Amino acid sequence: MGVPARQHTHSPLASFCRARYPTVPVELFFPKCWRDALLRVRPSEPYGRAEARPSISSRCIPSVFFRKRLLLALVFLSGLAPLSAQSVEIWHDGRKYIDLATAGSRFGMKAYWLQGYKTFRLRSKWTNIDVGKGKKILYINRLPVYLGFPTLENRGRLYLAKADYQHVLQSILTPQLFANPPELRTIVLDVGHGGKDSGARNNAYGLKEKSLALDIAKRLRHLLRRAGYSVVMTRDTDVFVPLERRPQVANRADADLFISIHFNAATNKAASGYETFALTPQYQASSKFAEPAPRDNTRFRGNDYDPWNALLGYHMQRGMTQRLGGPDRGLKRARFLVLKHLDCPGVLVELGFISHAGSASRMRSSAHRQTLAQSLLDGILAYHKRLQRIR
Repeated sequence: MGVPARQHTHSPLASFCRARYPTVPVELFFPKCWRDALLRVRPSEPYGRAEARPSISSRCIPSVFFRKRLLLALVFLSGLAPLSAQSVEIWHDGRKYIDLATAGSRFGMKAYWLQGYKTFRLRSKWTNIDVGKGKKILYINRLPVYLGFPTLENRGRLYLAKADYQHVLQSILTPQLFANPPELRTIVLDVGHGGKDSGARNNAYGLKEKSLALDIAKRLRHLLRRAGYSVVMTRDTDVFVPLERRPQVANRADADLFISIHFNAATNKAASGYETFALTPQYQASSKFAEPAPRDNTRFRGNDYDPWNALLGYHMQRGMTQRLGGPDRGLKRARFLVLKHLDCPGVLVELGFISHAGSASRMRSSAHRQTLAQSLLDGILAYHKRLQRIR
């Protein structure tokens, strides 16, 4: 939780610091005794309850002469590194970055550093967005969303790559800015693996990914049809379907939505949680890579739906974690073959780790598998509701 904005008088020094360095915490400029004296800050607890004002030793209060000299020095130094309107956008490594405080104001959000000056927050009545310096993960209401590029700090401001501003913040927070919001009538459920391809296995618990995926897909199909949707499955028996044929099924069905259902596995038996993958935008590295490569310059048909992929991915991940708990492994990016050639929005969901003993034990329960299907329905309904609000 962020510290509320402090109340102080409009002294020239305070006004100067706020105007010149709007995103920099006051404590970076002055020791506490100077802040209380010069800026007349009334300390407050993190939750907003006022404390009694502490007494200030006269030895801590600089003279009027010194205050004027300090103000002149700050004015001089500010001329060496000004923060003007031109700093709203900057270039770094050939990419354009946007000041997060400016971006937040476009969404009607307040912007400030949290205590410790390590995490930057955008806040509105319904939404908190937190991100650190030099990080590739941004948290929207605590849900991790992976970025294409690390954030950048410059002169007390935090910057987000313009591509991430468009592909993450605008897509999730203001999808109405994008043209042609899709309809949602026909949904294709892509059932992972099948036939000779069993996917992940846990022999100790008698689990195969191909069987779990089919079980969840059938349950979800029933829920979706009851809600009035038309549903097509890439397989409804234990047969092998090549990866390249799966998006073809969706495109032939003129699908409005594609959900690929999978389960995870890892050599680290402690790994657990739920995650969602949307198609990586052009020129960006997928989440498992640190930097873009020449292969990332290719644009795929599925990239025509980048805004809706991000919006869908956010709601699918939120639906899973709100109903199932965690760990929340976030919304990530990948160029999976089943996503690249779609003519509709699509995501791939990972419904837990078969290799994790606790998760595997729950997967054997019919009630838990029904909850997994329900969590996917929650995400689809939330996504559809958002589309209806902007059409």
